[in-house]
Amino acid sequence: MDKGNSNKGCMGRALKTIAIIVLVIIVVIALIVVGVILKNRHDEAEFEKYNGHGFKYMYGFSSTDFTGYHVYDGEKLVELDHPASISIEGIANMPVLDGAEACYPLYTAVAKAIYKDIDKIELEALDIIKKAENKEWTRESDYIMYWKYNNGRVVRFTNTVEGYRALVEREVDLFFGARPSADQKVEASVTHEQIISQPIGREAFVFFVEADNPIDNLTSDEIRKIYSGEITNWKELGGKNQKIIAFQRPANSGSQVMMKYFMGETPLMEPDTITMVNAMGGVIENVKQYHNEAGAIGYTFRYFLEGLNQEKGVKMLSVDGVYPSVENIKSGEYPVLATLVCARLASNDSPYVQQVMDFLLSDDGQRIIEETGYGPLPRDDSGKVKAEPIAENEIEEGKKFALIRDSVKAEMLITESVMEITYGNIFIKGWCDYDSEIQKYHLYALTKSLWENGIVSMDFRIEDNPEGYKEVVLLDIQIDPELIKDKEGVRHGYTEADIEEYLPKVGDRFVETK
Repeated sequence: MDKGNSNKGCMGRALKTIAIIVLVIIVVIALIVVGVILKNRHDEAEFEKYNGHGFKYMYGFSSTDFTGYHVYDGEKLVELDHPASISIEGIANMPVLDGAEACYPLYTAVAKAIYKDIDKIELEALDIIKKAENKEWTRESDYIMYWKYNNGRVVRFTNTVEGYRALVEREVDLFFGARPSADQKVEASVTHEQIISQPIGREAFVFFVEADNPIDNLTSDEIRKIYSGEITNWKELGGKNQKIIAFQRPANSGSQVMMKYFMGETPLMEPDTITMVNAMGGVIENVKQYHNEAGAIGYTFRYFLEGLNQEKGVKMLSVDGVYPSVENIKSGEYPVLATLVCARLASNDSPYVQQVMDFLLSDDGQRIIEETGYGPLPRDDSGKVKAEPIAENEIEEGKKFALIRDSVKAEMLITESVMEITYGNIFIKGWCDYDSEIQKYHLYALTKSLWENGIVSMDFRIEDNPEGYKEVVLLDIQIDPELIKDKEGVRHGYTEADIEEYLPKVGDRFVETK
């Protein structure tokens, strides 16, 4: 064989080898791609399976279709057969309401009873929102309405997590639901706000299993052992030889907060989670929520199961031998009762907020609460409702200062980390820190208007005056007056004269008040 043919043969074999290697690489890559696709589909299916009921309604905040429970289509709402004892008229006077999902039918019924023409007010807002969705708005204010009020202007809805945040940030006046979580109390404290929870009713915190589970009753101790991980099989409780799948709820949700109260000193085991990669490449991790499968157990408030029919094919368990019936809730015999509260900020001194609170404790208010599906509050021998308000968190006293300017009344409060300034009806609140090198404080606040955010930046110094009092001197201010909100969160659109008179200015001096 000549040398040329030999080289050609070697080259041919080499090309075949390379082709085979390339083919193998292509096959491996294809298998990897297929594997990734199948895994993503599996993860998406798992995510859908264990993501609860999703949030298909109320612009992504609710798992319940509330048609018939709004103030403007409220055929499912409880109604009084006579005029309520109070009537609040005008949007500016109506406390803004928010709450947990299970409480929406309750506080909409309350608003329908005591807010004059609230159905028309919310319908007008809804009409603007619908036009905005179809890109039919004609004014900037319509666009603003869409973003701020798409779940209600006065009677709004988010959920427990967002609702308490909105309460602390003064976006709403009253929150209906369970008491705040430890994290929510801390959030209030660090922003120098105190949450006051007024008990208004009682609700059963219930545990449920699949309908064909032979277990009908668990003791409180057995439930704690399940959720601490000590008991893992139903056979240990006289049931099937079947693994217990103990589902939990997302952190800071009303149900999860109540579960932590129920567990007491017993540690709650870490919940199972599900993860999914979203379209932007980020990883979403959620707590696995109840799915009706063999061995499952979950918990919620009774109204979710009985009033809103959230779970199918399940049964509620008796606890310590007592079933969560309406009668056992009213009598207080059911052992795991949750307090239904209406929460406000201690700093909110609106007389209309107090009127709503008083109505909730009145005979009419308690009737609405009971007929909606919750347990009324107990009464003393004289028939008076027994319900003392609860101060949920402590706040620092701080130092108070008053502005030395004849034409404007302004107040300032400073704690270790938070500063509040009230100029007339304008409210600024933010974080402050001390720069020891230049011996001055710096305030940074993010103010929220109806449709965008703005920064307020201030430098100030605390000095001693000749009378022995402390004085705060404003040294520098960077502020956009269009973005300053009043206590109700409304942008006024101040005139130049207003800005000159009411907004902070360099050189303003505040003197400490004893």
